[in-house]
Amino acid sequence: MADTSNGKKVAAIVPAYNEADRIGGVLGVLTSYGKFSEIIVVDDGSRDETAQTAAKFPVRVIRHDRNRGKAQSLESGVRAADTPYVFFCDADMTGLTTGMLDEILEPVLSGETEMMVAMHNRPIYYLSFLLSIIPLLGGQRALTRDLWDRIPAEYKKGFMIEAALNFYAQYWGKGYRYKVMEGLGQVIKEKKYGLRRGLVSRFKMQLEIFEIYARLQLLEVPATIKSFRIAITNIAGAGFGAIVGVVILFASYTGPATFVRQVFADDLATESSTPLVDLLLYIAANAGVNLLATIGLILMGFNILVIVLNIANVRYFYQFTPDPPERIR
Repeated sequence: MADTSNGKKVAAIVPAYNEADRIGGVLGVLTSYGKFSEIIVVDDGSRDETAQTAAKFPVRVIRHDRNRGKAQSLESGVRAADTPYVFFCDADMTGLTTGMLDEILEPVLSGETEMMVAMHNRPIYYLSFLLSIIPLLGGQRALTRDLWDRIPAEYKKGFMIEAALNFYAQYWGKGYRYKVMEGLGQVIKEKKYGLRRGLVSRFKMQLEIFEIYARLQLLEVPATIKSFRIAITNIAGAGFGAIVGVVILFASYTGPATFVRQVFADDLATESSTPLVDLLLYIAANAGVNLLATIGLILMGFNILVIVLNIANVRYFYQFTPDPPERIR
């Protein structure tokens, strides 16, 4: 195979599991492109003739003795390749063209971004705001090998890998781009495996994706992002504390017992007061006005100070928050 037109070598890696009926269409496009230095098909323990079908094309076939999952298939492909760039492509894609390959590869090869993700052409994606809140998990993506090597081994499992790639590109790399490719599609699990099995497989995939996003956001974000989130939490808590202080101060000047009776008038009128109301009435009757006023002022002052200090931190840490992925039109 020829190198890419700008001289930068790219290996195309196709993970496949029981895709004998579909992989031929994908390999036909990849092999006709002419700009990959190598195309590697990783047969992930298929029970059909996926490997035999792939071998009919000018590609290298690697076979797993058992099913290890998509991430480990990609890992096998990357380790077998000797290129600074890789292109991942699912074996069940439809509508893929050589023009799309150019659009996916060019931003990475030119150094404009560290990863480019091609999203399937689904009507719901034209609601742009949805793409800012849902996981961008397209299996067709070009990226630097350096980004791949940055992903810890614990996240190179199952469906975790695409979420991990997005996360590390955004938080620990140079960011990434994505584009909704018109005409690009994929054979859905329900059609591939049957309705029941397909739904179960999809449900497991969604659970795994939710788990990995939670783990990444809780454990792997840079220290500056953690500090930013702590500051926001502190501001919210201090805001509530300051409001409590204002309420106590107001109650001390209106009369503590009177204030409690006004707030819980309905409960007291029906004689359905709770232990909490009884406790508040007891405190109001026995606590001095000056003591309550002092407590209210201390709560207000302390929490306002906490808010001021954390606002300064928020302003400082905000500059370190990563930019969201850029959508290419």
